[in-house]
Amino acid sequence: MRTLNAILLTTVIAAATTFGFCDVRADTRACVAVMDETLVRGEKVYLKDVARIEGPAALQKRLGATYLAYSPNPGKHKTLRGSWIESKVRSQRWLPENIVLRIPEYVRIERACQSIQDEDFLRRYTGFIAQQISDPNVDFGISRFRVIGNGPLPEGDVRVDLKNQADKKPMGHVSLSAFVRVNGKIERRVVLSGWVDRVEKVVCTVRPLPRHAILAKEDLCFEMKNISKLPTNVTKTLEAVVGKRLKHAVKAGSVLMANTIEDPPLIEKGDRVTIIAESSTIRVTAIGIAKSKGSAGEQIRVMNSVSNKEIIASVVNGSTVRVEF
Repeated sequence: MRTLNAILLTTVIAAATTFGFCDVRADTRACVAVMDETLVRGEKVYLKDVARIEGPAALQKRLGATYLAYSPNPGKHKTLRGSWIESKVRSQRWLPENIVLRIPEYVRIERACQSIQDEDFLRRYTGFIAQQISDPNVDFGISRFRVIGNGPLPEGDVRVDLKNQADKKPMGHVSLSAFVRVNGKIERRVVLSGWVDRVEKVVCTVRPLPRHAILAKEDLCFEMKNISKLPTNVTKTLEAVVGKRLKHAVKAGSVLMANTIEDPPLIEKGDRVTIIAESSTIRVTAIGIAKSKGSAGEQIRVMNSVSNKEIIASVVNGSTVRVEF
């Protein structure tokens, strides 16, 4: 029986030591039992975060507010010496003389954290691109998506604000800045990058056409093309093309670019034209010969048939050019 009692007593003492229970005598007013390991959530570590404090409520609150150190970064840990913690506690002048401190040699402190998965960033990226395009006639796809700068975050309410890094159309290579806030404070700036394939209707030719062909509606059609891999000056409306002239021959199914078409010249080289020279007080006309072709508003070279001098004039219509003086 005595042997059994001895075993029970040994077990109780071991349990008390393991779990940091305070062995408080009847005349002891307070006890602080510091844990070997603890998980904290705030930016600073206080005694209440690492210890169980027993005693009067006011004393518990005051002792618990004892500052120990800055917390490690979210998801990281740091180790404090027990002697350091004891010195911080005993430095309080109001500390009761009969307080009991149970502090291990080292205390491991880990910071609680949360994270945003890359899949969630992809969902936000896709939503942002869709909102920027905002056109039911446009399809798009995303590839080569990358997240740069992601990592653990403090616990709290998370909000992510996205901003385009470049003021351009959302297609091709698109990078977004993701400002990650926790409880209103910016904790991370993450870069989201990807390739956006943008598919929409563009103007194409239905048949082969020769150089200098004047484009009619019957020569054209719309086709869905990935414009992310085309030059930015691709044409998308018939109004921008019909009546224009091809600068060079094209094959059937060719996508028409703005730089492959031009206004048909109103005046061709060698045409006889009327030269109008005028100011606010005088107007003079003469006959000339065009030395270069030109469309409305363009400047061309013209030989004055009277003076045999070459001048630069602006095309007014198919038979008239104007000189300002």
